Amino acid sequence: MTKAMHQIESILAINEKYRLDEPIPPESEMDQVELTLKAELKGWYRDFVKLGGLNDLRFSAEILAPHELLENQIYVKSRAYIAFASNGCGDLYCWSVGESPTIFLWDHETNLFTEDAPDFISWLERNRF
Repeated sequence: MTKAMHQIESILAINEKYRLDEPIPPESEMDQVELTLKAELKGWYRDFVKLGGLNDLRFSAEILAPHELLENQIYVKSRAYIAFASNGCGDLYCWSVGESPTIFLWDHETNLFTEDAPDFISWLERNRF
């Protein structure tokens, strides 16, 4: 288990009673999304999905399922970012394609990307309630 996976698991272990009883998307779905996006999914996103994080209701942002990554990518209109979560107001949280761990917020009104968190673990901890 990677350090990030362990940290994600620790965050998800808090208050498990707020989790939906839905199936975890299979690896094959994530592989297909990668092919369609022509971009690799971040390891932390795959870990989060594998650990059942998508079924957790205790986040202030809706973290997108693999098929929803594709549906929301049409709004971002940049191949440099992948949207992985929504704040419910039209703005999307994104990771940048490549090695950077930084999380960005895409503002749907200005079409600007601003740094929101240094990495997913920090973002996840801040958005957990």
